[in-house]
Amino acid sequence: MNDELNCKDTEITDSEERNGTVIETVELTISKPKVGTLIKCSDHSGFDQTPVPEITPLSDIYFIDRITVDGVEREEAYWKTYSTLEFYKDEKMKKGEKYTVFAKVKACPGYIFYDPVNLYVNGDLLSSEEVEDYTYEGDSFCFYYDIEAVE
Repeated sequence: MNDELNCKDTEITDSEERNGTVIETVELTISKPKVGTLIKCSDHSGFDQTPVPEITPLSDIYFIDRITVDGVEREEAYWKTYSTLEFYKDEKMKKGEKYTVFAKVKACPGYIFYDPVNLYVNGDLLSSEEVEDYTYEGDSFCFYYDIEAVE
């Protein structure tokens, strides 16, 4: 499945694609993980990590980017520690503990992100320190967000 197919249907010229309509605010909802959920991962790149964090964009002009490895596609969203940048693996989620979600947001063709973008996750405005790695084209960025496990 290609999320770009869900983007608004617009005709884009080469110059518009480089410049694009500026997105100043991005809003996402991340589902809170359930206590007892086991995060599994054996690949050093995190590609096989399960479960994938459930992230819902609140607009049709951006989406969670996707990555394909050996013909297998998944969202570019992971459980990853902010301090060490390591993927969680064999981690059972505990009540009251916070877990860090790392994900890449991509703009639909013809759009670019303002730098720094105002990123709201679950209604919280993230600090600019948690939003990073804007692409040269301005059409994607990565972010970190801590979320608490619930019963």
